[in-house]
Amino acid sequence: MSLTSFLLLALVAFVLIKILSKTRSGRPGRKKGSAGRSSPYQQRERSEDSFKPQETREENTAERQLANVRCSEFRKRPLMNKSEYAVFCRLEALLSKSHRSYRVFAQVSLGEILGSDSKQAYWAINSKRADFVIIDRSGQPVAVVEYHGSGHYQGDAITRDAIKREACNSAGIAYIELSARYSEADITVISEHLRTEAA
Repeated sequence: MSLTSFLLLALVAFVLIKILSKTRSGRPGRKKGSAGRSSPYQQRERSEDSFKPQETREENTAERQLANVRCSEFRKRPLMNKSEYAVFCRLEALLSKSHRSYRVFAQVSLGEILGSDSKQAYWAINSKRADFVIIDRSGQPVAVVEYHGSGHYQGDAITRDAIKREACNSAGIAYIELSARYSEADITVISEHLRTEAA
């Protein structure tokens, strides 16, 4: 056998071995050097699919919440405690007697009555609640009434009150605080503010 024939047979054997090894590894059509690469079409397809996991996660979160709600029991809770409800009734009586164009609402999220261009400032007040919000005939908030019951001053209550006060004052909403021992004079202050607002 000549050297040329021997080299030719060796080359054919080498090629056959390579083809067989690729077939066994499950990648018969993959070209050498293409590992980790993808065509422009595959890249586009992957980039479009990259949005799907987030959507799926959100759907899964909502579905999990629904499942948790369905398999749990709920009970009613009072919107206000007795002393807060007494203040609410007193405010309602004041409005129905002297300020008929105004309405009072209880436990209002500050994020519903205040806005800010600063996201950080907005998120600082968004989850905080006003005990009572008085709105005018056009639905604009004119006063926030905070009732500080006997158990109010706990933890960081003073700082939380300061945040509410600053935000309301900045927006031009009166911030009126009633202590646990509020008097008729304190209610008169609210009435005078509404009278000034309407003038």
